[in-house]
Amino acid sequence: MDDKERVLTLASAARKAGIDPDDLRTMIIDGKLDAVETEGGNLLISENSLKLVIEESQIIELDHDNQGSINEDVKKLLSQAAFFIERQESELKIYKEREGKHISLLEGAEIHINKALDQLNDLHKQNLLLSNENRSLLKTLLKLKITKK
Repeated sequence: MDDKERVLTLASAARKAGIDPDDLRTMIIDGKLDAVETEGGNLLISENSLKLVIEESQIIELDHDNQGSINEDVKKLLSQAAFFIERQESELKIYKEREGKHISLLEGAEIHINKALDQLNDLHKQNLLLSNENRSLLKTLLKLKITKK
């Protein structure tokens, strides 16, 4: 507690907060409320600490008062969440179906591409064979030409 801070006895703090003194003592023991014990055994509570406890207890009371409306709000939110999840699952199903169709098309395209690559490979081999034959023929022609001279 700050030296300049206003302090209250346990009894006056209990009256001010509208709380039983034993409940305040329990809060002090539990560490929820700051207090200083005098040499005479009296407990002094800072007014600021007491204000925090009062505010907290009011929030708790409001929570209890509003619990019915909160439950309705929670039910409404859960209903909205369930609707959202159903919609997402439906969209996911559609995307999975489309993905399946695309995969099927890609697999078909892959088969055609592989066939085309095999044909190109065969053509390349044939081209190499023809090139070798053409070279052979050219050599033969050159030899014949040289021998004619």
